[in-house]
Amino acid sequence: MSDNERKNPGDEDVPGTKQTGENICPTCSGSGKIGQKPCPDCGGSGRITAIVGDT
Repeated sequence: MSDNERKNPGDEDVPGTKQTGENICPTCSGSGKIGQKPCPDCGGSGRITAIVGDT
């Protein structure tokens, strides 16, 4: 599974799924870190996949 297909805990759906988009991770405010460690919700990217359309 590539990084583009992996779902992080903070993602609402798998990246690339219809009616989703990239958003700033609310847990780390887009920094990708909590303290000195990678954010567990975004996997350190600072971004999450959010559902933006009707399902």
